[in-house]
Amino acid sequence: MTDISQAPPAASRAALASGPAKGRVPLPLALLLILVILVPIEFGFKIGPLFFTWSKLYLIGVTFAILPHLGRLKFRSYDWLFTAHVVWSAVAFALIYGGSSLEQSGTYVLEFLVVYLAARVWITRLDQAQAVIGLLFVMVLIAALAALPEAILRVRYIHDFARSVTGNRYTFDPEVRMGILRSASFFEHPILHGVFCSALLSLIWFTSTVPQRLRRVPVIVLGTFLSASSAPLLVMILQFLLIGLERISRGVKRRVALFGGLGLGLVVFLDTFTGRGAVGFLAALTLNPGTAYTRRNQWTLGIDDVMRHPFFGFDPRTWTRPFWLAPSVDNYWLLMMMRSGIPSVLFLALAVLLIWRALARVDTTNPQFLQMRIGWGLMMVALILGAATVAFFGKLQPLFVFYIGFGAALANCILPDETLAKGSAAAGPAARGAGMGGLRYSRFPPSHPPSRLRRADGSG
Repeated sequence: MTDISQAPPAASRAALASGPAKGRVPLPLALLLILVILVPIEFGFKIGPLFFTWSKLYLIGVTFAILPHLGRLKFRSYDWLFTAHVVWSAVAFALIYGGSSLEQSGTYVLEFLVVYLAARVWITRLDQAQAVIGLLFVMVLIAALAALPEAILRVRYIHDFARSVTGNRYTFDPEVRMGILRSASFFEHPILHGVFCSALLSLIWFTSTVPQRLRRVPVIVLGTFLSASSAPLLVMILQFLLIGLERISRGVKRRVALFGGLGLGLVVFLDTFTGRGAVGFLAALTLNPGTAYTRRNQWTLGIDDVMRHPFFGFDPRTWTRPFWLAPSVDNYWLLMMMRSGIPSVLFLALAVLLIWRALARVDTTNPQFLQMRIGWGLMMVALILGAATVAFFGKLQPLFVFYIGFGAALANCILPDETLAKGSAAAGPAARGAGMGGLRYSRFPPSHPPSRLRRADGSG
């Protein structure tokens, strides 16, 4: 197995901004991200008893647009596992809610399977993946700028405007922290706005030059800070720590296995020798001690109910709790196990793990791909850990799935031919750098036009 503890040098990173080619975001994905992120929930509408957002209605149309492309989409093991997660969850909803499960099951299929397949179908080249990251950053910039007057003036003007147009009302908590209103911008909750802004940090860091970082990272920090929420700050801080760890460990062989083992050992230690466990430790990293206490109790009491209904879960509204504990569940993984059982979480976890493994096994010298790969990996680690302290609901659920689909698409992207680059690597010393797990590549810049294209998995 090849060593992937190397990363592109500064000269190769500089080439990321200029080329080799600049692609465009596929129109179906651009519309999807705009409708999911920038359209407030108050613009939703009812058709009979069902409530639709414009993104949900659009995803119904996308479902039919995807169908003709499925024949050419080569399904991998992670694609089947992700599909198994959705099917298992839909069956669980039907068993728990009976005839009333149609809306919940349909929404889950749209926001999970359709969003995932949309990323797999329409992100086929590396330049398209880079363009998608650029579009996501523009939306973070818009959200951060929109959140600034909301935080200072303490007025949710975006949602107020949307309500004045449609008459639909969505209730927000007017909580003030650190002297500012917890900003939600276009989202249903400040936490969702903050996680959206913070999640993109690693991808932006590793696909930007140093001058670009100096402009882009402060925007991400600002948008995250204006949410005044613990979970987004945790996701952002974790990524800064992981970025630093990646930088100082570039000379360590098999570092992914090493740090993975250390992380697993830490979880075992916390669960064995502390009274709060790993989840309780993450929950303690909050701006409000009361919030930490609540989340720790949610996990302790909720996991007991999960073990009583391990296969298909139960109605989360009925979980066992004392009268003083709110019925909400601020842990995405616990909530998923409650509503669809432990197997659904295992299917999803295995799918993400195999996507990561597929990315790590791509034999390429392309520095743009290598930077994008490690950025995606660190982002997913932070999101997975952050999800133990917050539920991904509303706009954040399809966005989280889109990031998973982005990784799967990246593992199958068409890359420029690298025959010349590999020849240069054979002639010269290997460059220093970073990876998710192990390729060596040269200092050869990606400036030569490709003679042909090849897929990331090695197929032509």
